[in-house]
Amino acid sequence: MKEMNIRATDTIPIINAEGKALDVIKLKEKIMPIPNKRGCFSERGLYFKGSGIVYTNHLGCDKTFDINQSNNVSSAKIIGRTRLVYENLLLCYPHLVDRFGIFTFQHQPIFSDFEGACGKKEKRIVDNTKHFELNSIEEIVDIIPTGIEDTYIYCYKLKSIKGNISDMVRLIEYVLTEDWNTAWDKNLWSDLDCYGYVRDVADWYKSDLFIHKLGTVFSFLNSIYSADKSLYARLLLELLGKYDFTKKYILLFSKEIVIKYCKSFIGTEYDVDIGHVDWFQKIYMLLVSGKACCHLEDDDLWDWVRRYYYQMIP
Repeated sequence: MKEMNIRATDTIPIINAEGKALDVIKLKEKIMPIPNKRGCFSERGLYFKGSGIVYTNHLGCDKTFDINQSNNVSSAKIIGRTRLVYENLLLCYPHLVDRFGIFTFQHQPIFSDFEGACGKKEKRIVDNTKHFELNSIEEIVDIIPTGIEDTYIYCYKLKSIKGNISDMVRLIEYVLTEDWNTAWDKNLWSDLDCYGYVRDVADWYKSDLFIHKLGTVFSFLNSIYSADKSLYARLLLELLGKYDFTKKYILLFSKEIVIKYCKSFIGTEYDVDIGHVDWFQKIYMLLVSGKACCHLEDDDLWDWVRRYYYQMIP
C-alpha cells in the first residue's frame, strides 16, 4: 500500500480538473491535512474545515455523468459503484491522486461543495453553532475567504468534552423537543463527539414535522446499529427499556422514540404499532418522504430519489 506523504503547510492551492493550479490561499499558520477529510488541524489545535483534501476520488451519479465522454486528461474514470442511487458512481482523476488542495469540481453530485472545500450549505455552521446547544464547537475563530463564490474555510476551536451513553439520550431528547433535524440516511454516529455532541451542525435544520423527526432518530439508530450493536442495545434500553436486533425494528423503535418525546403524535396517523399488518411499510413510507442527504441542498432537484425509494419498499 502506498504511504501518503503529507506535510504541514500554510499554502492551499486551488486546482482544476486538468491539474492546473489556478490560485493559492495563504494561511497565518501551518495546518496538517487529515487523510480522507476536507479539514486540517493546526499546531494550536484549531480545526480548519474546508481547507483542502488529499485527493483520492469523488462521487457521481449516472443520471448526470456522461459515461461516453471523450478520453482526455480531464475526464474522470469510473472506478467503482456505490449503493446510493443519487451518487452511485465512484470516480477518479488519476492525474490528481495524492495531490493536496481545493479542486474545482464537486465532491458529490448532491452538494455544490468543491472537492476539499465548504460551499453554500456549510454557511449554516455559523448560525447553527450559536443556536444548536449540544454541538462540540467552542468558538469559531475565523472565516477565511477562498476567492471561490460561496466558499470559505471555517477555523474553529473544539470543546474539551467527555461523555457517556446518557449524553446520547440527552442529545436525542434535545433535538426532538427543540425541532432540530438531519437527513435520515446520514452516518450520524461518525458525526458525534463523546456520544452526545454534534461536531458538524451544518447539515441540521428546523422542522416540527413527524417525517423529519422520524428520519433524524432513524439516522441515530441505524448508524449506531451498523457501528456497534452492543452500544445500540444499551441505548435502546436507556430510551425504551427494550431492544431487538431485527433490523427492520430500527424503524419501529425510531417511531416509538419520537412519540415518547413528542407526545402530540400519540394517537395520530403516525402512531403505527406492530399490531398493524403493514406497520413496516407504513413507517418506511413516512421515512423516505422526509429528507435524505440529497434533499439538504436542492430538494426539488432530487425528488426522483424519493420516488425511487417508494418503489424499493422491501
